[in-house]
Amino acid sequence: MKKIITTILLSVFALSMAFAVTGKEVLDMVKDEHDDFDSQKSQITMKLIDANGNEKAREFDMFLLKENDDSLALVRFNTPAEVKMITLLTLSDDEIYIYMPAYRKTKRISGGAKNGNFVGSDLKYSDISLLYNEKSGDYTSNLLEDNNNFYKVEIIPEDEDTDYGRIVAIVEKENMLIKDVDFFNQKDEHIKTMSFTNLKDFEGHKLYSHIELTDLTSNHSTVLDIKKADFDIGITNRFFNKMNISKPVLRIQ
Repeated sequence: MKKIITTILLSVFALSMAFAVTGKEVLDMVKDEHDDFDSQKSQITMKLIDANGNEKAREFDMFLLKENDDSLALVRFNTPAEVKMITLLTLSDDEIYIYMPAYRKTKRISGGAKNGNFVGSDLKYSDISLLYNEKSGDYTSNLLEDNNNFYKVEIIPEDEDTDYGRIVAIVEKENMLIKDVDFFNQKDEHIKTMSFTNLKDFEGHKLYSHIELTDLTSNHSTVLDIKKADFDIGITNRFFNKMNISKPVLRIQ
């Protein structure tokens, strides 16, 4: 009898140890594992594919600055002409600005507007941080699965304006990179997928260079390919200024 009780206790202990890490700790590990640089510039192509297979191609640069526990991000479109100079500046989850050259205006995106799709893509403004392996904003998280190959983490946004009821991310243990993301609405309906493939080494930094998003409701897809990534490029927080994003040429400062 004692042997049976001991076996049961050991089994319970082993099970609890398997989930010793929390969902938040997994997301923190992802961030910390790829936090060995101060700044980054990526050249990215974007392909939009509608339900009929029609495609639109776009190109943009993304600048990133790590500042303590925060990340500042700026996206500037270069081509085609219809989106040239459109610029998105993310200072925090609650402070996002977009410059629209057609109107020569910079406006702040807040509240429900953060659920809008970024320049016709399947990325919401609140999704941008996933491109650099982070989840911005306030959220709670739960570890759903922990096996030899990956962690499965459930992220529940606390922003009352969000369309997402929950987000489920697969994090590969080998590289501590986000591999797949599933998005669910407030009714817990599966509405969007995001997958990361084609692992590349950019100056000693490993990144998945091919990203696909699919809106399961409209059957519209967005395909992103990172063509080039440079690190520690010498930018400061002065570059990430809402007064700077309307300038025709963004100079490193």
